[in-house]
Amino acid sequence: MKILVTGGAGFVGSHITEYLVQRGDDITVLDNLNTGQTKICQKLIII
Repeated sequence: MKILVTGGAGFVGSHITEYLVQRGDDITVLDNLNTGQTKICQKLIII
């Protein structure tokens, strides 16, 4: 399933994203990194 996660670089969003990726979903993360951190998403490709 294709899913858009907003705020995926934050604490909650990164955990949701990791779960969905492990489940085999096709994930796109949208985050302005205002409060999130790129180091949380090290396993993901950030564009």
